[in-house]
Amino acid sequence: MRSRERVMLGGAGVLVAALLAVALWPSREEQPVPEATVTGAASVTAAEVSPRRAVPVRTPGPAQPSATVVPPAPGDVPPEPEVANAPAQPNDPIVEELPQTARWKLEKTEHITSLLGRDVTRLEGEKQEARARGDKARVEQVDALLQRHRVRLDELREEARTLTEAARNEPPEP
Repeated sequence: MRSRERVMLGGAGVLVAALLAVALWPSREEQPVPEATVTGAASVTAAEVSPRRAVPVRTPGPAQPSATVVPPAPGDVPPEPEVANAPAQPNDPIVEELPQTARWKLEKTEHITSLLGRDVTRLEGEKQEARARGDKARVEQVDALLQRHRVRLDELREEARTLTEAARNEPPEP
């Protein structure tokens, strides 16, 4: 119990330290440049400036007094201006949903039945493997799954029989 208290106290200390660090972290706003560096900056020539690094240039304008303007680099393509009444791009036509006829339902039911049948076969093998390992808990789990799957499989087979009858009485598709 004593070690748990130490861990809790240490965690609280780390949390307080993190909160203080975030609160006292310097902001990203630009700091005013001291006068000594401003006068020294005038003696810098264009050759001394690295051409590979673009530096944001602050130019106050009438609409946006604090907007940052970055000169375009070679290869930059300006975005196309937005047009107020641009023609809308036509959407793809919506494909009509197939009618859920008895044939369609029978096809889906048969597909689900085959998948569930494969699952039952896989679970029977898994049950035999668990029994061979002597894993009684896994045998019980797989047995419960098998019971559920077999009940659902019987329901699907019965539904398939009724759908087969309904599909026979259905008019042919156009």
